[in-house]
Amino acid sequence: MFMEARIQKLISYENLTPTKFADIIGVQRSAISHILSGRNKPSFDLIQKILNKFPRISSEWLLMGRGEMYKTMVQQRLFDVDQKTNDIKIEVKPPVIQENTPNISIHKEAENSVNDSSIERIIIFYKDKSFKEYVPGK
Repeated sequence: MFMEARIQKLISYENLTPTKFADIIGVQRSAISHILSGRNKPSFDLIQKILNKFPRISSEWLLMGRGEMYKTMVQQRLFDVDQKTNDIKIEVKPPVIQENTPNISIHKEAENSVNDSSIERIIIFYKDKSFKEYVPGK
């Protein structure tokens, strides 16, 4: 079967007229008429336009005449289960809980050391790079 005959078959299977087919793929109506009459051969540009507008058409069928006219759609499931994953053994171990008790004596010592200390001096820095120093009790 020649490519002209395959294009004619495509047009009839899609229930289109040659005029409507030309409009869909975006070519001159006379171009389709000349191809179907055998006057001209389909150009690469025309074949690309057909395949772009009719993505279900098999490019191998359109170009070479081999295979089926329409691509067979293989529907894949999103989460196919592989047999290897069924053989994996999963061991669930209970979590180990450790008791974290705070050392209260350390905190008490720190509090006592802060309370026992006295302020020696306070320095305030200003944005203009000057500072003031305060010494308590003086």
